[in-house]
Amino acid sequence: MTSPPADREPSVFTPAGRCSRPPLALSAGRTGVVFTWHADRWRHTVSVDGVPLAASLEDTAEGRDGAWPASPPLVELSTVETSTGLAILAVGLAGRSHYSASVAPHPAEPDTLLFEIACRIKEPPAWLGSTYDMAGEAMSIAAPATAGDLPATVRWSYAAGPAGMRVVPPATGGRGR
Repeated sequence: MTSPPADREPSVFTPAGRCSRPPLALSAGRTGVVFTWHADRWRHTVSVDGVPLAASLEDTAEGRDGAWPASPPLVELSTVETSTGLAILAVGLAGRSHYSASVAPHPAEPDTLLFEIACRIKEPPAWLGSTYDMAGEAMSIAAPATAGDLPATVRWSYAAGPAGMRVVPPATGGRGR
């Protein structure tokens, strides 16, 4: 039997047989994110000065099917130490697509978190991006449009902090092979 990674407590099974995992938090000065396990994936909430700014929407609302959820379906999280501090790395999948994500303090902006997402796709997506509830309104960050040969890797990035949430250019380009 193997033990869980040193940075994470083991999963706990509730009487109903559902898996429960302890929350995982990360902060960059005044801005923080907390990942909580819900059903079969991690949700997260971004806060500034302890006040919720945005909560990820994970469902398949607005006619989206399970292959193209509203936000990346993250199922595994881990932490790693980087040059800018602690970062959270995540992976997941939906349909035939595989997702990866990193959340870390923004290297050039204090009190700001940088979210970098990638998805390996094998077919044109019906929807690809991240969706949040911000004060009762849905806010979507769409991934760049895909064109050309498949399979392909699509990348999108955004920052969250005291100035709100905004799209930023992906660190390694918008689309890869």
